[in-house]
Amino acid sequence: MPISVRKATEDDLEVIYKIELECFADDAFTKRQLEYLLRSASSVTLIAVLNGEAVGFITGSVDRSGDPAVCHVYTLDVKRSYRRMGVGSTLLDLLERAMAEKGAGTCYLEARTDNIAAQNLYVKHGYRPLRILRDYYGFGADGLRFKKDLSIDR
Repeated sequence: MPISVRKATEDDLEVIYKIELECFADDAFTKRQLEYLLRSASSVTLIAVLNGEAVGFITGSVDRSGDPAVCHVYTLDVKRSYRRMGVGSTLLDLLERAMAEKGAGTCYLEARTDNIAAQNLYVKHGYRPLRILRDYYGFGADGLRFKKDLSIDR
């Protein structure tokens, strides 16, 4: 089953928001936040489609204030029934490429300290843990910041 990935548009907002709620519930981005990211010129949102169904998405932005520019991945979401099928890896690879094309030399992202599956995915893709972010996801819910040098692969 080939996964197709395309740039998301504002027409995808509802389906993206539903996937976000399924994946993150209480930690989910709001619909307004996702809409902002879809509209922002510095952001890229990619959506994965399998057999005509949206099964996941990723969104990140590039900050060009430094040299080189820096990418930040805000969220990577894959519907539960489509996990462990390469959807997340495909989305992450393609977003990294898009950000590198926009001049990003480094990419940062965060995962909850209890989200071992996400941490394993990021390490598999060359990210290295930098530091614990206390209460990043709310009181008692710590995050772990990761970093990857995009210029190594590109």
